[in-house]
Amino acid sequence: MEIDAFVKRILSASAKFDWIKSVDVKTMETRAKIRLFLNDNFVDVYYNAEDEIVSYAYIESNKRVFGANNMKIGWHWHPYDDVQKHAQGESVTIETFLKALEKELRKRDKIWKQKPLQ
Repeated sequence: MEIDAFVKRILSASAKFDWIKSVDVKTMETRAKIRLFLNDNFVDVYYNAEDEIVSYAYIESNKRVFGANNMKIGWHWHPYDDVQKHAQGESVTIETFLKALEKELRKRDKIWKQKPLQ
């Protein structure tokens, strides 16, 4: 997939999640690095078009605490409670990753089901 198409897909998907507050996109010829900010925490999205590598990582307090990628062993998850583990899985889209992250964050009361009243 071309870099522009990948970035467009990420931006389109992230716009559906109101807990994503802002986005930062950096692209090079064959790579894209996208950061989806929740607040002080964020999701790093990496794409290498040459090798078709995709990585999603939720970063909390400067540490990866949840993720999924297709590096080396094919698609696998790094579970929230055991990020060093490699749990084999099917291909992961950004939508699938963000939905799984949302579920994990809600379990931990880190995001609300709806925006709080102001």
